[in-house]
Amino acid sequence: MVAYQALVLEQTDTTVSATYQTKLTPDLAKDGVLVKVAYSDINYKDRLAMNPKSGVLRHYPMTPGVDFAGEVVESDNPFFEAGDQVLCTGYETGITIAGGYAEYVKVPSEWLFKLPENLSLAETMQFGTAGFTAAIALSKLLRQAFTADHDTPLLITGATGGVGSFALTILAQLGFTNLTATTRDLQQTDYLLHLGATHVINTADLTAGPLKALSHQTFTGVIDTLGGPVLAHILPQVCAGGFVATCGNAAGATLETTVMPFILRGITLAGIDSVYYPRKDRKELWQLLATTFKPEIWPTVNLVAFSDLARELSQKTHKTGRVLVAFLSSNDVQIDT
Repeated sequence: MVAYQALVLEQTDTTVSATYQTKLTPDLAKDGVLVKVAYSDINYKDRLAMNPKSGVLRHYPMTPGVDFAGEVVESDNPFFEAGDQVLCTGYETGITIAGGYAEYVKVPSEWLFKLPENLSLAETMQFGTAGFTAAIALSKLLRQAFTADHDTPLLITGATGGVGSFALTILAQLGFTNLTATTRDLQQTDYLLHLGATHVINTADLTAGPLKALSHQTFTGVIDTLGGPVLAHILPQVCAGGFVATCGNAAGATLETTVMPFILRGITLAGIDSVYYPRKDRKELWQLLATTFKPEIWPTVNLVAFSDLARELSQKTHKTGRVLVAFLSSNDVQIDT
């Protein structure tokens, strides 16, 4: 039996409070693999959990945190042994069962993966759900024939966020030379150029004009993290035979469109879901993230100690890049930049 600290969200009327509580490891799920957490991260969904109207959490109280990486302490599966370094992203972690914002967590063994070679525990959480989602989207984009031309015009929306910044830097690393990145803050232009963008535009420019059924063919491929009216205005601009991967709703969940881009230009709109992505395909993608997709230029990493996590989650400001949550002393943490 081990006593440990967990961040617990509790709903009070129309608000959600985050407090640290002392728990005991036997209070965790009866079955599964017990992991001592070294790192977690903050994803868009984790911040939404602070809003009771978001519907992210099925019930309160709950320890959130959809991602974590650490070391196995106990296991009910012989594939995992004490001392193994493991990671978990997605599934129901931090949604229906206690998640990664705790010093210890227990999850079903089929949700865990052993640490890939060439990745540290910290690096897996620098990627986290955001990097993994970007990898899914990119793997689908790269199957398109038009990507044989590395000067084909590609668009990445919300490029200062986690998914967008990984998509941008990985595409640049793969040799693509015509990358348009969008941001609502043009003060981030130099940062996006550093990640590999060749053009930077204001996100608002995409929605400035009237919504048309078809517009000038501008982009062959799109990684869209925003959804809503931004995606609605992008679809008419996609070239014939083009491909759009959509994986977010930061700009809205409603999509107003027509069938014209689909039946007259034959474009493809693919939804990207990382939560229930098949296990065998997950392993392949983590190998890609450890090799071909591992960035030479990482998105900005904001380091937050677990002891400061409650305060960080209460902040309303948007952070560029990724937020890495460390359960270690800051002197022991090494991150890639």
